[in-house]
This record gives sequence, structure tokens and C-alpha cells, in this order.
Amino acid sequence: MKVIKRMVRRLLPAPVDNVVRRALQVRRLSRVPAQAADVSRLPKAEEISLLELFEDDGIADEWDRTRRQVGEVFEYENKWQAVDTGVRRALWYLVRRWKPRRVLEIGTLVGASTLHIAMALKTCGHVDTPPSRLVTVDLNDVNDPVRRPWKRHRVSASPQEMLARLDCANLVEFVVASSLDYLAGREAEFDFVFVDHAASADVVYREIPLALTALCPGGHLLMHAYYPDGKPLHPGGVVAPGPHLAVRRLRRQGVGLAGLPLGPLPWPTEIGSSNHITSLALLVRE
Repeated sequence: MKVIKRMVRRLLPAPVDNVVRRALQVRRLSRVPAQAADVSRLPKAEEISLLELFEDDGIADEWDRTRRQVGEVFEYENKWQAVDTGVRRALWYLVRRWKPRRVLEIGTLVGASTLHIAMALKTCGHVDTPPSRLVTVDLNDVNDPVRRPWKRHRVSASPQEMLARLDCANLVEFVVASSLDYLAGREAEFDFVFVDHAASADVVYREIPLALTALCPGGHLLMHAYYPDGKPLHPGGVVAPGPHLAVRRLRRQGVGLAGLPLGPLPWPTEIGSSNHITSLALLVRE
């Protein structure tokens, strides 16, 4: 039945599908008991200058080298559910700028964002202990040698193998678990948390408070698939309503939390595209 429903929805025009998807998620979210959230570890909105996040600062040449190196092991223009090329570059810049010691990624899939975060950590070059580390969590074993899930997405190698080719394997720990189970049971804290999936609102609503407790004071929490006001980023576009609806409910509860969209990037979201608008957003304290 679920498969049939998905097939029917794929036939709907994007505006109709957006309305249906939002209505279904609003209903599911309403069934979740209210969650408390502590935003004290987040930076305030006024402490972040979006104009400065992606300034060159002499690292453009480093990015070009990274792009070429990653392109040798990963289909760089792959569009099979992987984050787009603009997001990959944005992640590299943010990690390169903030120089976090520990990064948490929720949602690995084929490893597109994983590779770029790891390469940025490698470029940061922390030489003292403890070394920089990326923990990436996915419900599925993305490196399963039997099922080889990366093949379904037309990627030639597993995330682990690609990281090894880039000499970054020692920087990354793969965890097979649901986001909620990992966040509830984890012991480490992180300087940077990247929620890299378009989960339904009821899941994101429970994820955010747990992710906030995983942050070091002053750390950054970045959401993917955040659509301000639940609207498409471009005419006729599809909306993943989960992150926006989750933040909206927390705000209605009186939590001083807001999504700060990164807006237009200095580069296109895809190679050869004229679109610069991204669905990335930082969560900030009001």
C-alpha cells in the first residue's frame, strides 16, 4: 500500500504534492508529545554574518584542489539523492572556516557530504590531540559489502573506500543507527552538527532537542532541506516540509529558536545551473 501511495504521489504536480505532503506531516507531528529544547549552546543570529561565511580568505585554491581530488573518486555531478554540488562546497567552506574538532553528520547515503567534510577536516590540519573526527550516522550500513547500496545510486565505490582513496579514512567513524537512537545514547559532544536528510516533521521535531544537547557551547547546527515558511525555493519546486514544521512547532512552544537560511550561495547549486539558492539553514538562538 505504501508503495502504491508513493507511485500515485509521483504523478501529482509539485504544488499539489507539496500540499498533500505538508498536510500528512502536520497530522503526524500533532501526535508527538511536546519536546523541551535548550538553545543556550547555540550562537545568536546577530553573531553570524552570512556575508562572511563564504569569503575567499585565500582558500579558493585549496577548494579547487579538493574538488579535483574528490572528483577522481566520486561522480561529482551525481544527482541521485546526494546533496548537490553547491552544498558540498558550502560544507567544505564552513568546516574550513570554523575548524571544528568533532563533527556529527546525520544521514550518510552515498557519502557526498561525508567526503567533503572529511577533506576539510584534513585541510584544517589539527596536529595536537585529540585529532579532528567526523562521526556519520545512517539507518543503513552504507558500506555493506554484500548489498553494496552505493550501486543503487550509481556510485562506483562505498563511502569508506572513497575516503581511503583520499587518505581520510582515519578521520571518519561510521555508525549504523537511527538518528534518534544515536543522539539519545551518544556520549561525545560536537562542535558542528549537520542534519543531512529530509526526514518527516515528527522525526525532526524529536531530533532537534537531542542534537542541541550534543553541541559544544558555541557550536553550530546546520539543517539541510530547510524551506522557509514551507515554500519552494523556486517556482514549481518540491518542498520537504519536515525541518520547517519542526522548528515552527518549537517556536510556538516558546523556544527561542530560529532557522537562519544561508540563502543564495556565491556559486551555483549545480554545475552549469543559474540557481544559487540553497536549502541549508543554521539554527540560531533568538
